[in-house]
Amino acid sequence: MHVVSVAAVAVIVLATAYGFVRKAPLSLMYAVAILAVYALQVASSAFGAVISSPVTVELGLLAGPGLPPAPWSWVTFEFVHGSETHIFLNLLGLILISPPLEQRIGSTRWTILFFVGGAVGAVVFLLVHLGALVLLVGASAGIFAVFGAYGRLYPRDRVTLFLPIPGVPSLPVVEVVVIFLILETLLGLLGPLGIAWEAHVGALIFGFATAPFFMRLPLRGGRGRLIPVKAIADLATTPELQRILGEAERADLPETREAWIESFVRAARCPRCAGPLQRRFGRIVSDCGWRRRL
Repeated sequence: MHVVSVAAVAVIVLATAYGFVRKAPLSLMYAVAILAVYALQVASSAFGAVISSPVTVELGLLAGPGLPPAPWSWVTFEFVHGSETHIFLNLLGLILISPPLEQRIGSTRWTILFFVGGAVGAVVFLLVHLGALVLLVGASAGIFAVFGAYGRLYPRDRVTLFLPIPGVPSLPVVEVVVIFLILETLLGLLGPLGIAWEAHVGALIFGFATAPFFMRLPLRGGRGRLIPVKAIADLATTPELQRILGEAERADLPETREAWIESFVRAARCPRCAGPLQRRFGRIVSDCGWRRRL
């Protein structure tokens, strides 16, 4: 393996270790790792064509007749990208949509879902192109597996498309996933490697179908603690909100309290602008800029 490819693998390992040791969001750590790996691709490419970089060839998922993928490439291909457009769209998914799900289900579950879903998407892609020489790169498959799980577990969640700027409307996560799929397919066609839509669809279906299974994994993190409700008591300004808050206080299971808090946030209104509220990065926020940590 070329020395620059070894450096790229080291970046991936360090990002993973740092995330778990420092309890930093893995989705954000992987966004940084993807940028670093792409910088190595560009630096080691000929005439600026990243396809010529040894990182692209050795860490991408390369397969064909008599050429099985390298074992490590089932993981590393998600950190290799083919163009600036390709990497930009994937970073949007990692930075703006993935962290809220990771915060709720825990970094371990999120990481397993990201890598297993990415591998499943890759298998679907290889089966469709069976017998052809193909090179699969990009985090899209893992991201779409996460999107599918998010839509299954929290279909009423609203996220901002695409930047959390006051005034930008928020949409249900299911709608954002569909919009993101269409946008990435259209814009990604400008990239030199095209779009592996088969991997996206396969991973999305996998994430949606298996999300409840991943939540039953006996792992620490995610919804493993009772969220205190005192921070939102002053938002219970109606009899219905007071009833939901009371149910949340009485709930002694993390999953049950989480569900009641979700209902409370959907029903409550911002004390500053009277607009809808949503949860983001462990906070309750409003489009006007108001926020409250849970």
